[in-house]
Amino acid sequence: MNRKVAKTVIVCVAFIAVVLGLTFNRILAPVGMSNEQLRENGLFVYDVPRRFDDFSLIDQHHQPFTKDRLRDQWTLIFFGYTYCPDICPLTLANIRQFDQMLADTPYQDDTQVVMVSVDPRRDTPEKLGEYMSYFGADYIGATGEYIDIFNLASHLNVSFSYLPAENDDYQVSHSGEIILINPMGDFHGFFKYPHEPAKMLQNYTAVRENFQESFE
Repeated sequence: MNRKVAKTVIVCVAFIAVVLGLTFNRILAPVGMSNEQLRENGLFVYDVPRRFDDFSLIDQHHQPFTKDRLRDQWTLIFFGYTYCPDICPLTLANIRQFDQMLADTPYQDDTQVVMVSVDPRRDTPEKLGEYMSYFGADYIGATGEYIDIFNLASHLNVSFSYLPAENDDYQVSHSGEIILINPMGDFHGFFKYPHEPAKMLQNYTAVRENFQESFE
């Protein structure tokens, strides 16, 4: 892994540990937040969740990663890449902090975290496995053919493009939203950038409560 990126990742994870160690009071979500209130608080939720086409990727263990793995649980998807110098490690660090706060709720066990690589040329399954392990042992890294990644990103309103750098290198410009998929495998909404773990917890808990009430 690029040394500068690895250093950034380690610093982010260490910072989270310090913040969590100093946090004694968890912020619990208000009950019954409307979609408008959620949007004002940083989470855009569709009035009707959007269905999208199946896709075919692989995870860090070379196992198929398809839409079937999004069903029967909630999924947070972030599109990023392991060579990213800033937004990716910071976003995953925020997700990690949110995930640790989620341990105080009933919702952690059926919530999974996925990063889909927008840099399939360099992000091998092995590299993704190493990178994701910095943030969570069970976090999923997915990659595949460019066209499959592009199509999935388009269905989820995520954009990315390649920017040339020195020495034939390149960076990837990409959206910073965190996509929220519900247990039906539908596009439920997205956490707007920048991300605040405490607000993410509020919003996510409210969405889960609203979703559960809709089936009662």
